[in-house]
Amino acid sequence: MNFFKSKYYLIVFVVFFAGVFLYQYFFVKNFKSFYNQKGLYTIGKIKDVKGYGRGTGFNYIYTFNLNGRKYESVCDIGSLSYRDARKRINNNFLVIYLNNDVYNNRIYSNIPIGDTIDDSIKLKEWINSNSKIKSKIDSIIPSPGYFFQNYF
Repeated sequence: MNFFKSKYYLIVFVVFFAGVFLYQYFFVKNFKSFYNQKGLYTIGKIKDVKGYGRGTGFNYIYTFNLNGRKYESVCDIGSLSYRDARKRINNNFLVIYLNNDVYNNRIYSNIPIGDTIDDSIKLKEWINSNSKIKSKIDSIIPSPGYFFQNYF
C-alpha cells in the first residue's frame, strides 16, 4: 500500500515541476512577444547583484515605483562581469513592464536614465525621440526574471 502512496507523490511532484517550467516558458515568451506593443516604461534602481547556482551567474535585484507602490524584481546581468555589474548599483536604468502584468518586467542596464527624467511621460518622450535608445531596446533579447522570483 505504501508503494502506491509514494508513486502518487512522485507523480504529483513531476506534474508540479512540469507546470512550473511550462509557466516560466510562457511567462518569458509573453514578454518577448508583447514588450513592443504592450510594454510601458518606468525608471528602476539597481539595489544589489546576487549570485545563483554555484557561481554560474548573477542577477540584478532592482526596484521601481508605479502608482505609489514599490516593486522589487530580478533580472540576469547578461554578459557583464560581476565587477562591472556591481558598478551599476544605486543607478537608475530603464525598466519595461507589460501593462497587463507589472510583474513581467525587465531592467535594461545598458540604458541609464538621468536625474532630469523623473516621470514616465518624460521617459516615453525621451525614448520616442531618440532612435539610438529604441535600437538598443530592440537589439537586446528581452528576458525577464523567473516568474516566481518576481511574484513572490
